[in-house]
Amino acid sequence: MLQGIAELEPNPQVPLRPAVLRLAVVLLYTAGLRRGELARLTLADMDLGNGTLRIRDSKFHKSRIVPLSPDAQGELRAYLKQRLAAPWDIAPDAALLGHHHGSPRFRAYADQSLARCLTQLLRAARVCDPAGRIARVHDFRHSFAIQALLRWYRAEADVQSQLPKLAMYMGHVSIVSTAYYLRWVPELAHAASAQFERRFGHLLTGEPS
Repeated sequence: MLQGIAELEPNPQVPLRPAVLRLAVVLLYTAGLRRGELARLTLADMDLGNGTLRIRDSKFHKSRIVPLSPDAQGELRAYLKQRLAAPWDIAPDAALLGHHHGSPRFRAYADQSLARCLTQLLRAARVCDPAGRIARVHDFRHSFAIQALLRWYRAEADVQSQLPKLAMYMGHVSIVSTAYYLRWVPELAHAASAQFERRFGHLLTGEPS
């Protein structure tokens, strides 16, 4: 997808479009944001000093602070070098991801418009399941949750105790909502089985721990 974005034809009417789409893909994949949360981000929601995003009044009327990975922070800084340059609107309440096309003010991409652009990228990159179904934008959020579990299993963490942290990060009221995103994919099943074997395999074989 990132390669496809890099190959987009320049468009003088929306010159920031490649940079906007690149940052959108990075934040959806690495921070597990909802599509609407991404579209509503403003410049005031950035805290580069702490490497965080402020997600305001999202689903369930909750706000939260989302720490970004070092790579995502680097992508955000690279994007802001373009976004904060003249002639773009740099008022604190101006959209982080948007355009000037047809307006003197920097306007946020509508949720559906951003979704259409990202869906086109998913199709072009042939991001699909084994049955050939093209991934949805919302699947970024599923991928984020599963990757979090995989990292914990591989780090020998107590995954159950980590789930409330994942729920808080994703803006859920409880881990019941988070469980919807935790599909039991083969890679996750293997990681969980391997952790179980390392911890408790000796009980099955009768070997000393």
